[in-house]
Amino acid sequence: MINFQDIQVKFDDFVAIQNLNLFIKEGEFFTFLGPSGCGKTTTLRTLVGFINPTKGKITVDGEDITNTPIEKRQIGMVFQSYALFPTMSVYENIAFGLKVQKYKKEDIKKRVEEVAEVVDLKEDKLMKNVSELSGGQQQRVAIARALVLAPKIIVLDEPLSNLDAKLRKQLRKELKKLQLEQGITMVYVTHDQEEALTLSDRVAVFNNGVVEQVGTPEEIYNQSKTEFVCNFIGEANSISTEIIDEISKKSGIKLDPAKKYYIRTEKLKTKVLNGDQQSVALQAKVVSKEFYGTYSLYKYEVMGSSLINIEKEDGNFQYSEGDDVTLFINPNDILQY
Repeated sequence: MINFQDIQVKFDDFVAIQNLNLFIKEGEFFTFLGPSGCGKTTTLRTLVGFINPTKGKITVDGEDITNTPIEKRQIGMVFQSYALFPTMSVYENIAFGLKVQKYKKEDIKKRVEEVAEVVDLKEDKLMKNVSELSGGQQQRVAIARALVLAPKIIVLDEPLSNLDAKLRKQLRKELKKLQLEQGITMVYVTHDQEEALTLSDRVAVFNNGVVEQVGTPEEIYNQSKTEFVCNFIGEANSISTEIIDEISKKSGIKLDPAKKYYIRTEKLKTKVLNGDQQSVALQAKVVSKEFYGTYSLYKYEVMGSSLINIEKEDGNFQYSEGDDVTLFINPNDILQY
């Protein structure tokens, strides 16, 4: 569907994107993830046509669109700021692209009403000015405006970042449902790891203009290929050389002390399943506990270093500061770089 081939983007002497090769499948929800300034939005803007690459080409369904004008790329856009026309009604905002393309009045009305229903905008909202709507409703208008021209691809640049946490989660679910029902290829930009993991079919993790890993959310999280990906996605403990030596000694698995080792916070266990012969027991002391409602975050001292563990608050786990605890690490859960 979308193929970035040897793409380079330079601004004067600064190389924003270096030798990007990336393929996005048709009907895929694909996310560009990374911190601010890593190149994800630049890549998106290159796809849309706002930026011309200094090298390489972009194809869609085998057609080279590298120098195709923005309006002819059949790509719908949803921006972080919504980019709605504040003096127009909701109806006029959604209908704008259809009017520009000189659709008939009755066809515009039919299409706007269809798309408004898809994004759950009630009829009474269509004649309101967009400035009268809440942030969540304005975001629905922005999505409807992108959908109304039935594009092959929709790109979304941090579209939920201006909303509160509860509304973000609600719109995430609706956005994914919409994408599946409409069968649209969506390219999504975010710095929010949770958003990327919950929404995406696949994720590309960007760092300093380079894609460090492409994979499913499960692959990105559980099989992080680089130290950057490991630390950027979720929470991970850095494991000291002393603990690594102890695990090597007790498990019989030789771990190179020259490498760096990490383990996800939830992979650190205080009990093991029957029949688990691989996990290594380590003596620890509870340093602190932070209560978050459904779970608590425990900080332990183990062989002179700190490890953090997340435990569900189900009434079965009651440790306090100063308690001695046995922790278990399965060597298979250790990430090494």
